[in-house]
Amino acid sequence: MKPSLYLIIILLLLTACDDGDIITVDLEFDKELEYCDSSVDSFLIFDLREDPNESLSVIIPRSTNQEFPFTEATPTDTPELFLIGGSNRFIYRTYNRAVATGELCDVVPPGSLNIVEDYEADQGNIAVTVTIEDDDNDGIASEDEGRGEPDENGNYPNAEDTDLDGIPDYLDEDDDNDNVNTENEIGDGETPQDTDGDGSPDYLDTDDDGDGIPTINEDEDQDFNPINDISVNDGVSIAHYLNILETTDYGSPGFRDDNEYTRTVSASFFITDFNLEILSATELDFGVLEYSFTLPEDD
Repeated sequence: MKPSLYLIIILLLLTACDDGDIITVDLEFDKELEYCDSSVDSFLIFDLREDPNESLSVIIPRSTNQEFPFTEATPTDTPELFLIGGSNRFIYRTYNRAVATGELCDVVPPGSLNIVEDYEADQGNIAVTVTIEDDDNDGIASEDEGRGEPDENGNYPNAEDTDLDGIPDYLDEDDDNDNVNTENEIGDGETPQDTDGDGSPDYLDTDDDGDGIPTINEDEDQDFNPINDISVNDGVSIAHYLNILETTDYGSPGFRDDNEYTRTVSASFFITDFNLEILSATELDFGVLEYSFTLPEDD
């Protein structure tokens, strides 16, 4: 019978010792992965659980000055492959007690923590698919910010740049260059906020309230942050740039030049065609590793 494309190991019972003991191995962990960067040579990516006290982990190489395991997306149909063997490892272990996350990352493990069983795959592949829905984490998906299609080098040469500041929208924390970050202009609903109802959402509108004064010129204290310049109407505090009744032009303080953005990476791991001595399988859904980091715009 043709094997299933996605094989999930629920329970495996087998005789392991001469005295007839039975080892119960259940590799259905919670799939919420974490990682350690305490080694300069490799990343340890792992999943823990209690009762029983076990870990599943993979080890992949770490390059010099490499801060994070993955920073760029991979094509969904072409995952990054690590051939198990040498510096690429897949390991199943049991312990004498519950393991805290930090203990696996310690260079020197605590003396009270002992490995009871230790099995390492001698063949197989670690397949990693990295997805990034929102490259600059501003609340607008990259595909909705005109990123376009990648070229053969993985770059996006046709990405839209609304404010023509040289930073494409999908990497720009302030898409319209009005000194109010995109994440602060999209509102809380499914549809991006459009204060003046002109059909252009605030994050792409240089005059958010439609009062004829550009948002950047409604920065009363000239601190490059129109958000904190407030007027009060009928007991309600509102920023000048969102108040159509406030029409004072304070002039532009200029544009900020410190664009940084936060990127959230989601890396899905599948272990394929592996052999752990006590069991083997065509494919195991190891789980998803998710983390965020801040980058300057030119990275």
